[in-house]
Amino acid sequence: MRQEHCQLSSVLLLLLLLILSWLVSVLLSCCVALSRMSPHSICAHFNLTKTHVVSRPLYGLQGKVAVVAVVLSVMHQLSWSLVAAATPSCRCGHVQAVDDVWTKLGSRICMEICCFCSAQVGFRPAIESGPDMQDTGADTYGAAHDGGEEAFDDDNTENQTLVSLKRRRLGACTPAFTAACCCHCFYVCQFLIFLVIFPLWTKWLVTNPMPTQYWHERYPKWPAIAAINGQELAAEGGGRGASQHVNHAIQISPLPSNADSCNYSCSSWRGYRTNEMNFRVSLTLNHSVLSKAYVHTVYPVLLASADFNDWWVVADRRHAWPSPFWRAWSDAAGHAYTHDTDSCIRPPVGADIAQADSGMYILACLVWSPDDFAEIEQLHELDDAALGAYCYSAGGVCGWTCDSVLNGNLMQGCSADGTIQMTSSSVAGTEIPTANFKGAVEMKQCLEGRMPGECETTTENFQHWQCHECMYDPRTEQDMRRLQIIPGIGGLPPGLGDPDGSISGFGTGDTSGTSGTSSFGGDPDSTAKTPIVYTSLPRFRVTVSAMPIPEGTDVFSQPRVFILQSSREKGKWRKLYQTEYTQTDPPVPVDLHGQPLVKHRNNEYDEERLPIKDPVSKHAMRLNQLNRLEIDPGWCYGRQGPLYLVACAVNSSLYENGFERFKPGQQAAPPPFNDRCVAVSGRCAHVCQSDQELLANCTEDGYINESALIGFVGYEKNQTAPVWLFCYVLLIGFGVKAVMLCPGVFSPYPHFRRYDPELTAQLRYIVVTVPSAGENKCTVLRNIVGAIGCMPKDCRCRYHVAFVDEGHRAEQKVMFMKLAAVIEKLPNFGGASYEENVSRFFQQWVEDTKKMDLAKLKDGYPGEIEPEILARMSGKNALRSLRKEGGWSSMPPQVIELLDIALQALEEDLKSNKKEKKDLHLDDVADWEPQDRNSLALRLHYLARAKPMEDERTIKAQHVAPGTWYYKVPQNAENQDWLRLRAKAREMVYGMEDDDPFMNNVPLRTSRGKAGGLNFSENYLCLYADKPENMYGDERDNFPCLYSICDARHQFQTDFFHSTIPYFFDDDMELNPYVGFTQCPQFFHEMQDKLDYLDNNNAQFFRLNCMIRNCCGGVSSCGTNGTWMIKHPQGDLVWEKERRRVRDAESKRRSQEYVERRTFHESCKVEDTASSLQQVLRGRRSQFINRRLSYGMAKNPIDYLAAVQRWAEGGVVLSLQTFFSCHKGVYMVWFTLIFFFCFLASLFRLVSKTDTTWEIVKWGLLDEARYQQIMQPVVSWFRNIELLAHSAYFEQHPELFETYITMTLQFVIWVVSLVVFIFMVFIFTEVLKFIQRVCGLKVPIMWPDEMRWWGRLLISMDNLTYFVWFWCAFFWIGFNYYSIFAKRNYHFSSTGMFSFMLAVQVLSWGMVIASSMRYTLSTSMEANEVIGLSMDNIWRSTQLFYISAPLLLYSIIKGTQDFLRYELYGEDISFWLGGDRGVTSTNLVKYWTLLLILGAIGVWIYYIVEGRKHTGVLSAVIIVTLIALDVLHPCTYLWVGRTKMTPEKSAKLTWGQALATWGWWELMIGRLILNETVTGVMKWLGPAWFVCMPLLTLVMPYIGVNQAFMMIGAANR
Repeated sequence: MRQEHCQLSSVLLLLLLLILSWLVSVLLSCCVALSRMSPHSICAHFNLTKTHVVSRPLYGLQGKVAVVAVVLSVMHQLSWSLVAAATPSCRCGHVQAVDDVWTKLGSRICMEICCFCSAQVGFRPAIESGPDMQDTGADTYGAAHDGGEEAFDDDNTENQTLVSLKRRRLGACTPAFTAACCCHCFYVCQFLIFLVIFPLWTKWLVTNPMPTQYWHERYPKWPAIAAINGQELAAEGGGRGASQHVNHAIQISPLPSNADSCNYSCSSWRGYRTNEMNFRVSLTLNHSVLSKAYVHTVYPVLLASADFNDWWVVADRRHAWPSPFWRAWSDAAGHAYTHDTDSCIRPPVGADIAQADSGMYILACLVWSPDDFAEIEQLHELDDAALGAYCYSAGGVCGWTCDSVLNGNLMQGCSADGTIQMTSSSVAGTEIPTANFKGAVEMKQCLEGRMPGECETTTENFQHWQCHECMYDPRTEQDMRRLQIIPGIGGLPPGLGDPDGSISGFGTGDTSGTSGTSSFGGDPDSTAKTPIVYTSLPRFRVTVSAMPIPEGTDVFSQPRVFILQSSREKGKWRKLYQTEYTQTDPPVPVDLHGQPLVKHRNNEYDEERLPIKDPVSKHAMRLNQLNRLEIDPGWCYGRQGPLYLVACAVNSSLYENGFERFKPGQQAAPPPFNDRCVAVSGRCAHVCQSDQELLANCTEDGYINESALIGFVGYEKNQTAPVWLFCYVLLIGFGVKAVMLCPGVFSPYPHFRRYDPELTAQLRYIVVTVPSAGENKCTVLRNIVGAIGCMPKDCRCRYHVAFVDEGHRAEQKVMFMKLAAVIEKLPNFGGASYEENVSRFFQQWVEDTKKMDLAKLKDGYPGEIEPEILARMSGKNALRSLRKEGGWSSMPPQVIELLDIALQALEEDLKSNKKEKKDLHLDDVADWEPQDRNSLALRLHYLARAKPMEDERTIKAQHVAPGTWYYKVPQNAENQDWLRLRAKAREMVYGMEDDDPFMNNVPLRTSRGKAGGLNFSENYLCLYADKPENMYGDERDNFPCLYSICDARHQFQTDFFHSTIPYFFDDDMELNPYVGFTQCPQFFHEMQDKLDYLDNNNAQFFRLNCMIRNCCGGVSSCGTNGTWMIKHPQGDLVWEKERRRVRDAESKRRSQEYVERRTFHESCKVEDTASSLQQVLRGRRSQFINRRLSYGMAKNPIDYLAAVQRWAEGGVVLSLQTFFSCHKGVYMVWFTLIFFFCFLASLFRLVSKTDTTWEIVKWGLLDEARYQQIMQPVVSWFRNIELLAHSAYFEQHPELFETYITMTLQFVIWVVSLVVFIFMVFIFTEVLKFIQRVCGLKVPIMWPDEMRWWGRLLISMDNLTYFVWFWCAFFWIGFNYYSIFAKRNYHFSSTGMFSFMLAVQVLSWGMVIASSMRYTLSTSMEANEVIGLSMDNIWRSTQLFYISAPLLLYSIIKGTQDFLRYELYGEDISFWLGGDRGVTSTNLVKYWTLLLILGAIGVWIYYIVEGRKHTGVLSAVIIVTLIALDVLHPCTYLWVGRTKMTPEKSAKLTWGQALATWGWWELMIGRLILNETVTGVMKWLGPAWFVCMPLLTLVMPYIGVNQAFMMIGAANR
C-alpha cells in the first residue's frame, strides 16, 4: 500500500454525500410515474378528489401510498423553503372546513406540494370549482376528458399558439411530481454538493501532502520512501552487535585521525593534489526489522558534510565490495558459519553398505567445545543420546536423493522439501532429553558438485541433488612400489593399467576388483588392494545461522562440524566423510568414462609437499559475515578536517521509476534521513588530523546522535506561491460561478399559460418600437412587417407600430407611408374582415421574409436586390400565395387590383436608392390610422426626432451648454405643447447664452444614441394616447402599456405577442405589477450552431444562463426582443428635473435643470442592462421566454466584435456609475457585493486557516469554555470514525490524521456558518415580506422581501462586475506557459485528484443537463418547441472566453475614459457609430488568437527538444494546445473566412498563379479548417476531453487543476 491510498479516505465522506444525493434524486424520480397519470387519477388514487380533498381521511393501502408521497413532498417543500423562500400560492380545489385538524394539515400540505410542483413544470393550477361542480367530483373531469369537449370556443382557435390550445385542467390537483420537477430537484442537490465539493477540493490542494517521490525537489533527485511505515523503519532498527557499539543500525569503521590513513589522490588541480581526501570504510548492517517490512534488497549510500547543513553523496553501490548490497540485514542473519564438504563421501567397505534405493538422514552436528570435539572424533558411531550431549546445533536433510522419484515426507520426521524436522530437543520427531539445539542448519548442493573450489549453492532440495561417481584407490605407497616393474618380472598385475589412461574393468563385471553399487558409509580399513568406483553425494554447503555464541573461554574461535548419516531405522549415526587418508590418496570424482577428474600422482610426487591438515581444522567452519561490506570510494569525501559521514541503507525501490544512479558529489537534503533511508547511522571526527575535538551532534565514541539523523519528517505540502495563487484564482472563479448557478435553485414565477383577448383589455396600448439609424429600406420594411404581423388576435386595446428613424431619412418616411397605403388597400368588407385580412396578409408576408439576411437585402453589400427577393420583400409574393392557397382568389378583382397597385408602388420604392435628408433640426413625425378607427386596432407612427448638426469643437453634452441645441419651456407648459416647443429649438452660442428666469431651457437631445430614440418614442406615444380622440373614457386610460423593442435587423414572428402577453398576468388573469419586462432570445437563422464561429447567437447565454436566471426573475434585457410594462403616474409631465453633472460657471454649483422624461437609461451604451437594473432595484422582475419568437439577420464579424466590445465598455461605465452614485436602491447592490466579497474572503480563510477556532471566539463574542464544550463532541466523533481513525495509514501517521481532522472541522464550521448566515437572511426576508405584503405596512427604505429578489441582486452584481475577471483568461494561459518553461515545484496525488475531478465533472455536467432538461421539458409541454443547449454552444462559449479577454481589457480602458468624460464634462456617451471601434476590436482578436495558435506550435517544439525531460510539462502543453484548438475556428474565420477569392476565380488560376496569390491561400485554408468535418471533430473534442480528463489525472494530476479552471472559467464569461 502506498501513500496515495490515503487520499480516498480524505474525500470519502464527500463522495458518500454525492452518492446519497443521487440516490435521493433517484427516489424522487420514481415519482415521475405519477406525472403520466391524469390529475383526476392521481387525486382519486390518493383519496384527494375535489369533493374529498379535505373531508376524507387516508385509509387503506391507497392511503399509505398517499402518505409516502406526501412525506416525500413535504421533505421537498421544507428543503426548498430554506433555499427558495416561500412557494407561490395557488388554488387546488375548494377547501372546506372540517373537524379533523390533522386531515386539514395533510390536505393543505398536499395542495401546497401540488401547486409548488405545478409551478416547477409549467402546469396551470386547477381552476376553482364552482358550487355546481362540487357534487359531480371526478365525473365532471371525466366527461370533459372522455367526451373530448374543449374548454374554449372552437371559433376562437385560429391564430392561437399551442399554449392557448391547451385544455384547462379541471381536476383538483396537478401531478405531484413530474420529470421537469425531478430535474429541478437534481439541479438543487447537485448545486448544494458542488457548493461543498469545490472548496473542499481547493483546501485539499494545499493541505494534502505532496507525493513522496517529489519531496526535496530543490535538490537532485533522490526518491523518498513511499510505503506505509517505510519512513519509520530507520527509527525502529538497531541491534546489539558483536562489537562494543550498541543500537547502531549500521556500524561504521572509525574515521581515520592520521593523515597517512587518508587518500589524497581522489582529486587534483592543475596536476597537483589538493586537501580533498577519502578513505576505505567498513559498513556492517544490523537491522533485523527490515525482514519484517518487505524490504528486499538494501544498497549502501554514503553522505558527507562539513557543517551538518550542506550534504553531498560521496559513494554508493558502485563502490561496495564484495557485493553492491548487503546480503543479510542483521548480526543474527549475517553472522553465518559455513562449511563446504569434500567432493566424495567416504568409500564403501565390506558389509557396511547402505542401498541407494533406501532413504537416509544426513545430519550436521556442530560443536564449540574442544572436549566434545575430541569425544566425537574418537567415536565411530553415535546414538541419539550422544547427539544430544555433544551437538550444540544440529540439522540436515533426509529422504531419497540422486533425482529420486520418491518424496522425502514418506520418511518419519522428514518434510516435503527434504529437510529434517528439528526442534531444540528432537531430531526427526525423536525426542532427545539431553538435547538443547540452537540455531538453524541449512544444507545446499554446490552448483559444481564434483569439483573442488568455490561453492555456489543451488535451490534444489535433497531429492534432486545430482550425485556423481567417485574412485578410491586403497593401495598404499608401499603397495605401489612393490608392483613396479623390476628386471625379470614382467609388467603390472592384471587389472591395473596406466593411471593416466582409462580405468577398464571398474564397475563392470569384476566384483572382486570394483564395486559398481551405490554405497555410502563403511570402514576404510579394507584389505582390498583394488581401486573401486562408487556413487557419492555432491559437494554441499552447511550453513548455520541464528546461533548464539556460547559464553566462556573453553570454546573454539569457530565452531566444528561433523556430517553424520543414518538409515531409515535411525538411532545410529555414522560419519559420512573420512577426515584423513594417511597411507592412501583420498577418493576423487570421475567422469562418465571413469577418467579421474583429479590426477592421483605424478612422477615428481613428494610426500613432504602434501598439505597437512589436522582433524580439528578439517572440521572447522568459517564465519561468513553477510551483513558486512566495504566501501572503496572513487569520489572525494571532502577536505580534511571536520567531517560527518553518514551511511544510508536504501531499498531497491529507490532505483525504480527511471532513477538510475547518484551523481558524484550531488547535493542531498539535510536530516532527518529516515524519509530516504531504511537504516541510517553516522560517524563524525576531524579526519586526517591528530587534533580531535568533539563535534556538534556527536557522541564520545565518534558516532552521530541518532536523534540528529532520525526524526519526524514533516510532510511536504504544495503551499508554494504558484499553488496559493491559482487556488485563490480558482476560488474567485468558483465564487463567480456560484453566483451564476445560485438562481437556479429557485422555482420560476408562475404566469398565465395561454393567450386570451381579455388580457389585452387590461392594457392601455401595445407598441412595437423599431429603432433604426443606418439600415436600408428593405431591412426596415422586413422589421415593420413583422411588427404588424404579430398583432394579437382580437386585440382589445390599441396596437401601435412606431418606426423610430434615428437617421432622419426622408426616403424611409416615404417607404413607411407607402406601406401604410398598402394596409389601406387590403380588402375590407366590414366587421372583423378587415382585421382578419390584415393579419392573414402580414402573417404570410412574415413567412416569406423571415429567413432573409443582410447579403440578400444588400444591406452593407454591393449590388442590386434580386427580383425574386424584391417580390418577397414588397409583399407581392404574399399576395400570390394568398390568392393561390389562402382563399383570396374569390375576392372581387377590383379589390385585389388596388392592392396590387399599392404593392407595385412599394416595390418601385424599394428599388430606389435615392437618399435624402432635410430639416434635421426639426422633429418629423407622421401617424396613420385606419379610416374606420374601430375596424382595426393598428396604428402606425413614423418618428424622426430632431438631429441638428453640432459643432465638432464642442462637447456632446447632455445638458444645455454652448454648442448644444435646446428649446425653451415656460413654467406653465403642458404636455400637448411638447412638440410645438421642440420645433422652436435653437443652438446655444457661446457668449450669447439665453438666461430667461421665466423659461426653462431643455436640451433637445440628452441622448444621441438608441436610448434617446426609445425615450422620444415612448413620450410621443404616451402623449398620443392622451389626446382626447384616443382616450377610452374608462379605467383603461390608467392602465399600463406594453412597450416592445425590435431592432431593425430583427423581425417579430406572428405569435410573438400571443406568447409574450400571458407572462405579464398571473394565474387569475390579473395583470401582475411585479413583472417589469419579458425577454426573448436572439436567433440568427443563417448562423447555424456548427457555423456560428463567433457565437453570434450567444447560445449558451440564452439557452443556459438565462434559463437559470429566470428561476428568480433575474434575466436582464438584451435590448431587442424585450417587452416592457410601463405606467406613468396620472398627470405626469413629459419633463422632469435632474441635477447637472457640470457646475454652473457663475454659482459654481451643480444646479438642476429640466430634461425630457426618460424611461430608459441614457447614461451609457447598454441602456437595456441599465434599465433592467433599475427594475430590480424597484423590486420588479423579468420573465424569459425561451422560444424563437424573433428572427434576426447577423452582422458581419467586424460589427459583431464591435458590439461585444461595446457591451463590455457599457458595462464598465454602468458599473462605475452605479457604485459611485447615490441613486435609490443602489445600497442593495452594495450590500450584495459586500456579501459576495465576504463569501470570497471566507473561502480564502477556509483554505489558509490552520486552526479550528471560531472567529467569534477570537473576537471575544463567545467564551472559550463554551466553545470547547460545543466542539468537543464533534471532534470526538470525527476521531472515532472507524474507517478513518483505524486505517493502517493513519495509525502510523497520527499527525496527518490530525491534519485531516482539522481540515474537516474547518470545513464543517464553514458550511455551518454559511448555512446559518443564509438562514438568518431568509428569516429576515420572510419577516419583511410578511410585514409588507400581508400586513400592508411600508418600511422606510427599499429592501428585498423575498429570497428571489436577492437572487436578482446577485445577477445584477454579476452584470456589473463580470468584466473585472477579464484577467482570469490571461492568468490561466500565462500560468500554463509558466508551467511549461519554469521548474514545477508543486505536485498532487493522482488518486485524490481523480476522485475530486470525477465528482466535480459529474456535478458540473449534471447541473447543465438538469437545467437544460427542466426548461426543454417545460417548453415542450407549453409550446411544443424545444431550444436545447448543444455541444456547439458550449464549445463556442469556451471559445469566447478566450477570444474576448483582450476585448474586455480594451473595454475597461475605454469605459473608464468614457466614465470620466461623463462625470467631469457631462458628455453624452450613450451613442455609437456603426462599427464603432470595430476595426480595433477585430484586429485585437485576430492577432491574439493567432498568437495563441503560434504559441501552441512553439511549446510543442520546446517539448520535443527539452520539455519532455521535465515533470508535468506535457500536461501544460496539452492544455495550451486545447486552448489553441478552441480559438482555431475564430482565428481562421477572421483571417480568411471573408476572402474575396471565389471558387470560380481560383479555378481559372494556374498553379504558379495560385501559389503566388494570397487570396488562393485564404480560400484553401478556409476550406481546410472551416468545414463541417473539422468542425464536427473539434466540437466533440471538448466533451471527449472532459470524459477522458479524470482518467488522465491518474497519470497527470496537473491536468485536474487546469480542467477545474476551464469548467468554472468558460461558464463565467
